[in-house]
Amino acid sequence: MKTERPSLDAVYGLLSESRCRYLLYYFLKSNHANIESVSLQIAAWEQGESIEAVTEAQKQRVTTSLVHSHLPKLEDHGLIEHDSRTGDVIVSSEFDEVSETVRQARASEDEITITGSSMESFLYSESVPSSNRERQ
Repeated sequence: MKTERPSLDAVYGLLSESRCRYLLYYFLKSNHANIESVSLQIAAWEQGESIEAVTEAQKQRVTTSLVHSHLPKLEDHGLIEHDSRTGDVIVSSEFDEVSETVRQARASEDEITITGSSMESFLYSESVPSSNRERQ
């Protein structure tokens, strides 16, 4: 089934949710993952710790939100395929169409510390200099 490319609003909506954004970042480097390993990595990013320091409870919270919220959203937009029986997640060809926007978001966020707050957004990480506003 061929899905339409997600609108820019939809892509930014996905990027505005930290766990969904981290999942998209993960897929910039890998075309597939297992829910257990990606949950562990996202929990580590959120805590600012190594993977070894992540507790089972922290990992489980991330797994639950991914399975019940973020994976279905990404699947609805045709960006991934998720096999709930095995826990495997595979990037679809549609991800290529939004990957540059995800890369730009990741590059913007490299300048700030990822804390995992769902209220954070890369869109507001830096203010626009007044000289840029005057040109608009």
